[in-house]
Amino acid sequence: MRVLLIDDHALFRAGAALLLRQARSDIEIVEAGTLAEGAELARQERLSMVFLDLDLPDGHGFEALKQLRSERPSLPVVIMSAQENWKTIDTAIELHAMGFVPKSQTPDVLFAALQAALAGGVFLPASIIDRDPAVQSSMMFRLGPRNESTEEAGRPVDNAQTLGISPRLFDTLRLVVQGYPNKTIAREMGVEEITVRKYVSTLLAHFNVRRRTELIVYVAKSGICLGTPEPRSPDADLIYPRQ
Repeated sequence: MRVLLIDDHALFRAGAALLLRQARSDIEIVEAGTLAEGAELARQERLSMVFLDLDLPDGHGFEALKQLRSERPSLPVVIMSAQENWKTIDTAIELHAMGFVPKSQTPDVLFAALQAALAGGVFLPASIIDRDPAVQSSMMFRLGPRNESTEEAGRPVDNAQTLGISPRLFDTLRLVVQGYPNKTIAREMGVEEITVRKYVSTLLAHFNVRRRTELIVYVAKSGICLGTPEPRSPDADLIYPRQ
């Protein structure tokens, strides 16, 4: 497993790399200190995921996020930032980040975000989005498809009928919760992108939310179980694979 860390502070990169290697022995860390360097590595390297800082000397991370999610939509990107306001987090998820890790959080949050993103879920900090004591106690909020252990514990997997939506809307919902942009969802479902936009609008209205971020949060907090997604290789859209 290869993970790219894009952050201009070498000390932070070293600390994050150490934590990730301690959590998983199979992790190989690739580092970049600028947006330009990180973007080039993301285009060329075989990566499992990217941790991207927002505040970099040669630009803002949101621009890199847009580019990465456009060029390599199958590659999970998790934002790291000292900014912890909801507007920043909301923007990150709307731009299809697979999670948000505040730098003030405890080290285990970094690994939790790694696990969630690789499993096809979206990770958000509970301490930011929810003040409920039961949620805060875990200090992590893993959004998206539940794992097999959850399903085996007795929680049935939801389907289109139980959610009161059509099978096409259900397929769209699963892909939205996995963080994919409309263009990728359209390709996966074999439809036009404008059709996906209509599906997403219908889902927002059905669940009485206004934005994709709110839809993802609603799915997690309501206990909806969408099942375990099929594995998808981030190398599927690798632009310049190395020989």
